[in-house]
Order: sequence, then structure tokens, then C-alpha cells
Amino acid sequence: MKQRTQLAFSLYELLVALALFSISISIALPSFSALRERNEREALRNHLHASVNHARLQAILRKTSVELCGSLDGTTCSRDWTQGWRMQLMRTPEQVLQIQQHRSSSRLYWSGFDTRIRFHANGTSPTSNGRFFQCKGKEIAWQLVLNRQGRLRLASTAENLAEAHRCRG
Repeated sequence: MKQRTQLAFSLYELLVALALFSISISIALPSFSALRERNEREALRNHLHASVNHARLQAILRKTSVELCGSLDGTTCSRDWTQGWRMQLMRTPEQVLQIQQHRSSSRLYWSGFDTRIRFHANGTSPTSNGRFFQCKGKEIAWQLVLNRQGRLRLASTAENLAEAHRCRG
């Protein structure tokens, strides 16, 4: 008759494996946090880019002026774009085309001639040119630059470095 032997890990082997696992998790955790923050910033940038382009498209398609403004509560316009924004027709502001709300760990800034972005029926934005940006410490993480023709572009690394003073104040 054969005797069955049990195969298992000893307590010492389990403790060593647990210690190695704990060390690897403590090394990887900050990297995951930085990755999450970077993905959150990129998602906000892409969402904002799509919303600005959508507002311009609505102005062209509806042949009327469309306004995009920051909104803390989704019902009124404000200077603060951090909590979200709303898109509305300029002649009838009660007719809201879109409300976007988001929760971000870092602020979203708009720097332009006006606190609102206005697109005319031909897609131009002559008085609303400016830039959106988000800070990462004392540096600019990204910038979206809106020109007078109503086109939005991502700023280069050199432009971000040149405008870094905006995050130090």
C-alpha cells in the first residue's frame, strides 16, 4: 500500500512570499497613482476638445451663435470651468444644447479675452480666442489653444514650458 504524502508550503516560505509581494506592491503603487492622474488629465483634455468642436459645429449647423461657458452647477454660467461647462444658444440662453459635468482632482483654467467662448454661425470665434490649461505642480500639463477662426489645437511642449508661469501664481 502506497502512503500519500502531502505537499504544501511551509510557514517560512509563505512569509517570504508575502514579504516579496508587499515590497513589490509598495513599489508599484505610486506608479499606478501617477498613471491614474495622467489618464484623468488626458480624459479631461479630450472631453473638452470634443465639446469645443461640438459647440463650433452646432453654431455652423444651426446658423446661429452658440456659447460655451464654465458652470459649477450645470444651470448657470460662471468663470470656473473646473466642475464642468454648458453649451447654449446665445439668443435664447434657456435653450441648453449640452451640459458636461466632471470631477477632477486638479483645476481647469481658461485664459482668454472673455470668460465665455462664442462661436458665430460661420464657425469663427473672434472675441473668444484664448487657451485652456491644466497644471501639474508648477508646470503646465497640457494646453488647448483656441484661435480666432474657431479652431482648437494642442500646444507643444515648448509652448507649455513658455507658459509655465501661469501655474506658479
